[in-house]
Amino acid sequence: MRHNIAILKTEKSVHITTNFFGGQTWAADHFLIGPSQPGQLPELRKGANPEMINAERTNSMTVDFSQSEMYVTRALPRRAFRLWLFLTLFLFAIAACVPIPEVDPSLVITEEIATVEEEDPLPPGIVPLNSGSVDIDTLESDGDDAAASEATQTATLRIRRPNANIRSGPSIDFQIVAKAVEGDTFTTSGQTEEGWWRICCFESAGDSAGIAEEESTQTAWISQIVVTPNKAAEALPTLYPLFPEDLAASWNVHYECGSRRCAVNECAAVSRTEINERRDLRWLEINRIVTWEEACGEDSTWPHQIDRIEGTERYPNSTGLFFFNYWLGPRPGNANALFHLENGEEIQVWCSDEQQAEVSEESGWTTVYNGLTCHDVRTGMLVSMQYTKRWFFTGEFEGDRYDRAYFGDFEIYKVKLDQTNALLAIVNARAAE
Repeated sequence: MRHNIAILKTEKSVHITTNFFGGQTWAADHFLIGPSQPGQLPELRKGANPEMINAERTNSMTVDFSQSEMYVTRALPRRAFRLWLFLTLFLFAIAACVPIPEVDPSLVITEEIATVEEEDPLPPGIVPLNSGSVDIDTLESDGDDAAASEATQTATLRIRRPNANIRSGPSIDFQIVAKAVEGDTFTTSGQTEEGWWRICCFESAGDSAGIAEEESTQTAWISQIVVTPNKAAEALPTLYPLFPEDLAASWNVHYECGSRRCAVNECAAVSRTEINERRDLRWLEINRIVTWEEACGEDSTWPHQIDRIEGTERYPNSTGLFFFNYWLGPRPGNANALFHLENGEEIQVWCSDEQQAEVSEESGWTTVYNGLTCHDVRTGMLVSMQYTKRWFFTGEFEGDRYDRAYFGDFEIYKVKLDQTNALLAIVNARAAE
């Protein structure tokens, strides 16, 4: 088959036209003319017998091919073309000698885990006391020694009436939970300004059935008019509510996602308290409202009931998830760290050891949470926490069996107290000076 090829040179470019393409014109310096098969790239092939045309030196030519297909393509100059061909063949030869590794899922998993482990394990704003930056002997309270004394001093009360009522709260408005008779003794940790002694202990809903009396955990209250305190009891400090009636607190929440399936990689939220309008004599009822910025997460509301005097939640650890425990009560543990507020104040806190919780999901998946929580030592209120959420799979998929396999997907949550009107265990008062 014959094809006429005309070459037109101008001052700025060289054009080549072939009647095979209906007069289509190409602009370049060199052209590679040769036969082509449908669906093949216009590259050198054995037996193709292409011909290089230098358009600067050729005005026109006629090409004769036996095939019914042909191509006209831009080409490199001959020397450049040979160099390109040599490098291509050389690289192909090297590639042929290097074995192609099989994809090992564990390599990907290890890489993702390493990413998580590089994160700072300490919750935001926390400085350990053993870091050398703070001497625990120099820590000064803001004058509230009552909370510390409650946890360390013990005393006893003796019933001096034939019969006495023991109530669930420090008032006759609270229900009777037990009876006492003359001569019974109870340990106490103090009394209120109104003359109600807090005593310990009675079997609570969370205690195991049939436990010994000394192992019970529920505290109760008894009036001063039916008991005689010993000297140790008389020396105890007066008990005051740990939190104000209008308790206000807010925490900043930072979210990070380490999965390719994340809707967003980072997001922020604010968690704040709102006092329930319904008043309860014993329990301070609070709604903790979580609001995400720019609707990057699902807003939620979490109810809490806090004992006004003791500062503990009515249903502690009811979810089994440690990151829902915002109020633990006074002296949750010995101070082992400082928490830095934005205003410069430092708070004595107790930080837990690493905690873990698991939730079984559908289709063989298990959600695992690992993290730390830090609480103010005076009130037990949460001031900072950080935890990581991962997913593990057990079961069969596409013929393979998996046992708690981790595929590298994770989420990190960081929660930090922003402000509160609760009286915390402040070490310094630089912001107020």
